[in-house]
Formats: sequence, structure tokens, C-alpha cells
Amino acid sequence: MAIMSPTSIFFSMIVLMLLSNAITTQAGGSGGGKPKATSLIVEACKNASGETQDPDVTKEFCLSTLQSDKRSAKAKDLPGLVLVSIDILKGRVTDASVKVKKMLQNTKKGTLVMYALSICELQYENVVSTLNICQAMIKDHQGDKGILHSLRLPHCVDIAGDTSNECQTDLEDVPGTEALQTDNERLHILFNLNTALV
Repeated sequence: MAIMSPTSIFFSMIVLMLLSNAITTQAGGSGGGKPKATSLIVEACKNASGETQDPDVTKEFCLSTLQSDKRSAKAKDLPGLVLVSIDILKGRVTDASVKVKKMLQNTKKGTLVMYALSICELQYENVVSTLNICQAMIKDHQGDKGILHSLRLPHCVDIAGDTSNECQTDLEDVPGTEALQTDNERLHILFNLNTALV
């Protein structure tokens, strides 16, 4: 029978512990999956779905949206959760803006499509700037009770949503923009969710 040296035993134990930890992490679902819906997330989504007239803003839609960003599970209060939600929205607006820029590169100058896309490009930039202001309002007053309403944050998010809606209006009846119109419809639902959360 071979006797192992203390160093070999030590390294074997480290490898075994690392392997065991990796298997546990993977089995626990924390390796890249959705974060768990905390009681804060569940309560916020329940309230948000009851606050809006938009039938697409359901509790399930809210949960799915917030769980798409792991930071939502770490939010300690509603303002923290709203910061994450606005970040998700800004990411989606930025994605739509990138799509518009690519479409503009392939669009003939002086056409109705070019003008509509140019207006959308500008409006998306304005939306992101406005959402940055909304987030600054929250960050500057984090911890203050009732601050979301008193800072007129719902109005701030509404302004950003109205600006985004103008793009949708400009794209109506413009051939070749159907995919972007679908993106805008999804953005509209996300804006409604954010308004309901604040």
C-alpha cells in the first residue's frame, strides 16, 4: 500500500473541495440563472400590475423583467429596485437606438424612412438622457421616505415614455420599419411598468 505525503493529501483535499463547491453552485442554479424573486420584487410587481391600465403589465411580466437583472435581488428598497428597472429600460432603449443607427446606414438619403429613423435616433438619445435624470433624482435622495412621488419621478418617467412614443408615431405607415415598431411596442410596455413601479 502506497503512503501519500502530507502535501499530496493537502492538494487532494483542496481539489476535492473546489470540485464539490463547483458542483453545489451549478446544482443550486446560481451559475447564470435568474435571481430569486425576493419578497420586495414580488410585492412591487403585485402593486405595479394593479397600478396600470396596460393589460400587458402583469405581475409575471414585471417579475420576468426584474429577474433579468441580478441586481434586482440585491435591492434593499423600492427606490433601489426602480433604479434597476430604469437601467433595464435604458438598456432596451439603447438596443433600439443601435438598431436605428444600423438601419440609417442602409437607408437612402432624402427618403421618408431616413427622416423617420433620424427623428427616432434623436428621440432615443433624449429618452436615455431623461432616464439618467430620473435615476439621479432617486440616487440623490435614496433613503428618504416617500421620495419617489414627491420628486415627481412618475412625471419624469412619463416624459421619457412620451418621447419614445413619438418615435412610434413617426414610424406609422413607413415601410421597412415593422421590426422597429414592434420594438417600440415592447418599450411602451416597459415604460408603463416603470411608471407603475414609481
